[in-house]
Amino acid sequence: MKTELIDKGDMTSELTLVIEAADYKPEFDKELKKYSKEVSMKGFRKGKVPLTAIKKMYGKSVLADVIDKKVQKGLQDTIEEKELDILGSPITSADQKMIDFDLKSFGDFEFKFDLGMAPEVSVVGATAADSYKSYKVKIAEEQVDEQIEELKKRMGEQKDVESPIEVMDIVSLKIKEVGGENEEPFTADITIMPDRMTDAYKDEYLAKAIGYKSQVDIYKLEKEATEDYVNKYFLKDAPEGTGSSFETEVTGVKRLIPAEVNEEFFTKAFGNEEIKDEAAARVKLRTDLEEFYDKQGISITKRYILESLIEKNEMNFPDTFLKRWLAVTNEKLSAEQIEKEYGDFAKNLRWTLVKKEICKSESIDVTIEEIRAAMIEKFKAQFAQYGAGVGLGDIDYDGFADRMMENQESVQKEYEELMAEKVLESVIGTVKLDEKEITIDEYKAIVDELQQNNG
Repeated sequence: MKTELIDKGDMTSELTLVIEAADYKPEFDKELKKYSKEVSMKGFRKGKVPLTAIKKMYGKSVLADVIDKKVQKGLQDTIEEKELDILGSPITSADQKMIDFDLKSFGDFEFKFDLGMAPEVSVVGATAADSYKSYKVKIAEEQVDEQIEELKKRMGEQKDVESPIEVMDIVSLKIKEVGGENEEPFTADITIMPDRMTDAYKDEYLAKAIGYKSQVDIYKLEKEATEDYVNKYFLKDAPEGTGSSFETEVTGVKRLIPAEVNEEFFTKAFGNEEIKDEAAARVKLRTDLEEFYDKQGISITKRYILESLIEKNEMNFPDTFLKRWLAVTNEKLSAEQIEKEYGDFAKNLRWTLVKKEICKSESIDVTIEEIRAAMIEKFKAQFAQYGAGVGLGDIDYDGFADRMMENQESVQKEYEELMAEKVLESVIGTVKLDEKEITIDEYKAIVDELQQNNG
């Protein structure tokens, strides 16, 4: 195989591969003989079909497969041998001539590919001289109070009440259609919280009690409710022609009664931990909040570092090549979409190259064992929302991970996430962090701003 690499300028090169007969003819003959042993043809016993007939019927497709494998290996070997740092993957050159897989002459086959060359990267913004903002959330007593109240609600009970309706009560309504087209008016029993009612109806129902009657437009009773939602949850089984005007009567009111704070409450709330009174509970809750917001603060710092590294490390790219590569590898993308999204693509590419350089300089890598362990932790987090041991039995996390490890796309995704995390942790361990104490409200404002900027 002959190869030639030509620098075409603008960070692109053209790689020419010439596949000679000596490269492919032996492999072609070998594959053709395999076919002759497997193919059945009328008039011949299996395995006895003449090679001339096999060659006539299947020769061109067999030759095309053999040549394609040679080309792909030639590309890979050349890139590795010449240590070419390319972007994306090679794409067929625009001036590539049509290939005729001629079975008579068995001549040379020439293939031309365009390569996009990666820029040299010297990472800026990840040294001991660089500094980044770091936030420490100060936990106020009010936040601990809120945690206590949340626990009381979480372990409270829904009870029927006779007292006037409050905003978070669950109100049972008997609804009866008024002035509809059908001979028999449609009736149903529904539940709704005043907190979810539109403002006018919420004001009307608050402070009322069982037996209160009113007339409503069922489609305007609950805020942000679509017509489909109302038909599904309020007017289920309603006949065609049912109207929107309904008479309602309050038939019941349920209210969440917070749990009483006693030893049983602390046992249920904290399990086997030695917490028997509110003072100990407050210490535990404050510690948990501090640990949670410390992790969130680090996450924000990592986000700032990531964005800063992308911004500081400006790079030139072979834009024309990359846009063409995007079009070739993503057939569903239109030229307009590529132009519109190219800026974000280039931004992500800068981050990819920065990561790659930091991994190289800091000898950072991710092992298969780490990928598998990360998958298991994600499965545990997903199942944790159901509560430990709630109808799940013994969960085979290893089995889940084994199946996911068979999916190359999932493995690659986990690899990229772990690699990014390791890179950012490495940078945090190198740079200076300027810590600032903030309130939870200030923290939430920062998170909102980050979400808007990346929304």
